[in-house]
Amino acid sequence: MVVPTRDRTTRLLLTLTALAQQTMDRERFEVILIDDADADADRAPGRGAVEQVLSAGPAGLPIRPAATGGRGAACARNSGARLARGEVLLFLDDDTLATPGLLEAHFAAHEDAGAAVVHGGITDLSAFALTPDPRPLQAALTGARGRRIEPGTVADLGSRAPLLGPRVSFIERTARKVTQSPDYAALRWLTCIGTNTSIRRTVFERVGGFDEHYGELWGGEDLELGLRLSASGCTFEPLDATAYHLPTARRDTGDLLPRFWRRVADRHGDPRLADVGTFLAGRLSLDELAQRLARVDGAGAPGTAVS
Repeated sequence: MVVPTRDRTTRLLLTLTALAQQTMDRERFEVILIDDADADADRAPGRGAVEQVLSAGPAGLPIRPAATGGRGAACARNSGARLARGEVLLFLDDDTLATPGLLEAHFAAHEDAGAAVVHGGITDLSAFALTPDPRPLQAALTGARGRRIEPGTVADLGSRAPLLGPRVSFIERTARKVTQSPDYAALRWLTCIGTNTSIRRTVFERVGGFDEHYGELWGGEDLELGLRLSASGCTFEPLDATAYHLPTARRDTGDLLPRFWRRVADRHGDPRLADVGTFLAGRLSLDELAQRLARVDGAGAPGTAVS
C-alpha cells in the first residue's frame, strides 16, 4: 500500500490508525509512507509532521517511510510503488480512513480481475472540511458543531459516520455513474481516483505509472493515469468496500482543474482533453463530456498520444 503525505498531522494519524485495524494479517501487507514535504525543512509549515505522527501512531503497523522532498503527488506515488514489494498496489491518501475489511477486499478483487483497476467507494465526512490539520499534532479533529474524530473512535466509524456529515463528492458520484451505465463505458477511467484504488504492479509499470511532468500542479494526475490505462486496454471495476475521507475545502478548485487539464491536452496533443477540466469544475455535464471525447474525424481514443 502506498500512502503519500505532505504536512499532514492528525488526518495522517487517523489514516494509519485505521490501517492498524485491518482484518488482513499484517504479514501480508506493508505501508509505504512517502513524505513529500518541502526538502527545505526550515521553511516547511509542517516541519516534522511525519515524525510526530510516527511517534504517536499505532504500534506494530508495518510502515516503511521514505521522502521525495516536495516533488508532487505523482512523484510520491511512483516512489512508493517502486519501493513496494507486493504485486498489488493499493493507493490511499493521507486523509482517508480504510474500513477494517478494505485491504482484503482489494486483494480478493485482483485474484480474477486480470488487468483491472479497482476503486472502492469514498464517503466524505464533511463536518471536518473546514478543520485545518493541527500544528503540532493533536489526537483529535474537531469539526462543525463540536463533532470530533480521534483514534479511539476510528474502529466504530461506520456507526458514527451518519453524525459526521457524510456525503458523496462530485467525482465519486461521477465514478458511480460511469460504472453503472453502459452509456458511459468509454469514461470508466474516471474511476481511477487517487485514493482507495488498486492496480497490479505489472499493469501500472506498463503505462509508466503517474506522469510526473505536471510537478506540484494539482488537478488530476490520478485521472490522467486512468486515461492512459484505458487506452492500453485496462478494465475498471467498482469495489463494494468503503473508506471515509476527511476533506479539506479548497477555494482554488475552479481555477486549478481547468489549468491542469489544459496542460494534459497539450501534453497529449489532444485539445478535447481540456474539456475534462471544464467538467470537473462543474461547467459541463457528463453527457456533454462523453460527446466531446467521442472519436471524431478519425481521431484516436483520448490517452493514446503520450507514451
